[in-house]
Amino acid sequence: MILRAIVALVFGAVTVFWGTPTAAGAAWGLAAYFVGLAAARAWLLREEGRAGDSAVRPTAAVRLVSSACFGLAAALGLGLGAAPEAAVIAVGGAVAFALTGVADVVAAVIGRARSPLARDELIAGAVHLGAGVLLPFVAGLGVHALLGVAGGAAIITGVLLLIGGLSLRHDSAAQPDVA
Repeated sequence: MILRAIVALVFGAVTVFWGTPTAAGAAWGLAAYFVGLAAARAWLLREEGRAGDSAVRPTAAVRLVSSACFGLAAALGLGLGAAPEAAVIAVGGAVAFALTGVADVVAAVIGRARSPLARDELIAGAVHLGAGVLLPFVAGLGVHALLGVAGGAAIITGVLLLIGGLSLRHDSAAQPDVA
């Protein structure tokens, strides 16, 4: 989760400080973001699959949905570079955000009894679904607005998942440090 949070926060920071983005730059930036998310999800699934307790491991359905949705989102993100126009970025980005949002919601609902991060995944999924809904409506405002919506969603999920991941890491330590 911490890796995914870092990917999201880096993308969010880039969108905040990028003064005049081009359509090609925005398309490749979103592509890098979705590829990074897919890599982080693959790492998370791998690490959860190694758990000694079988009750903690993700179910086959979660693995399938997560792998398919995040993989398709990454592929779709890479496809945005082929036609870097605001309308294409808006629709392609919306579908990619919706895919990652659905994967997070499914993982949260199915894993609510086994995963301490299920609530965080549910919120992250809702934020990504919201960004997916909003992107087509701001397409007419240009690439900067598209990156604003995408970057805003990335910052929200990045902060949420970083806090959740660090809390889980601290709580699972053998001798947690107390301030």
